[in-house]
Amino acid sequence: MTSREHRIDVGDSHHVVIDHAPGNTPGYFFLHGLGSTRVGEKSDSLMAHAAARGRAFTRCDLRGHGESSGTIGVVTIGELIADTTLLLERFGPAVLVGSSLGGMVSAFVAANRPDLVTALALLAPALGFVQHLDHTVDDQGRMRLSDGRCFPLAQRVLDDARLLDERALPGRITVPTLVVHGSADDTVPATRSQRFHAAIPHSHKDLWIVTDGDHRLSDQSTAIWHRLDTLLARERP
Repeated sequence: MTSREHRIDVGDSHHVVIDHAPGNTPGYFFLHGLGSTRVGEKSDSLMAHAAARGRAFTRCDLRGHGESSGTIGVVTIGELIADTTLLLERFGPAVLVGSSLGGMVSAFVAANRPDLVTALALLAPALGFVQHLDHTVDDQGRMRLSDGRCFPLAQRVLDDARLLDERALPGRITVPTLVVHGSADDTVPATRSQRFHAAIPHSHKDLWIVTDGDHRLSDQSTAIWHRLDTLLARERP
């Protein structure tokens, strides 16, 4: 599959950089995690999966990451949700696949715009991130990642997070949804994904707790895509 790089204006003098490969729709759209970039083992694997099925594929550097503009700790969750929605309006509709922070953003996008999201795959989604953001900041206003990196967190990020109702989020999910989480994830507890999955009000959903799986789940990529295919092949209730 040959993809083409695009630089997309998202307003306020900001841009995001994406890779897009044309194909049949709905395609696949991948969102990475906090501190990561669009190119990686999981997105490479998903791109190959899309190519084998003749489907379109898109992946982006979230604002504040990689080649996109902005700064981690200044970009708000609301802006990431808006950016993703804009990209789906241009390159979707798609099966939205989100890892960690990308999973949490994906869930909000799917809840807000189910017309753009045909299905949802959440890989170790950073559930609870919005609710507990205040508690992750030290007395110097810095947030520390699980790998030891830290960065200043702007007040605008905290203010924006208070506007997002994560508790009501699973009840707003209407599209087929796969949730995958490792039992040994030391970044986000697997119990958060279990509660989220249980609260989704429809039955076109699947939960896979990967025994001894870590937060990255990179070694499970192929199995995840096949599990997603199985869910999508099921007739909707």
